[in-house]
Amino acid sequence: MATRRRQRVRRSQAQWSGIFQRFERSGLSAGAFCRREGLALSSFQRRRAVMGEASGRSEFIELEPPPGGEPAATRWAVELCLPGGVRLRLRV
Repeated sequence: MATRRRQRVRRSQAQWSGIFQRFERSGLSAGAFCRREGLALSSFQRRRAVMGEASGRSEFIELEPPPGGEPAATRWAVELCLPGGVRLRLRV
């Protein structure tokens, strides 16, 4: 029995940007989004890493407390809104 191979699709940077915007709005995991869109997860992850590096984005963000004499317990807080309605709150 012969197997069918997917034909390779070349996408522009603008097309990938659109894909990543749809992914962010979808609230799905990367795997679920790629299955829905017919994308190879490995290509999605590789292109996302490459485009992140090209845009100067870093996976690590250093946070510094704001200047001032505020008490340590209320010095600063961070709320990170993740896909799927998950919120991560940090208070230092």
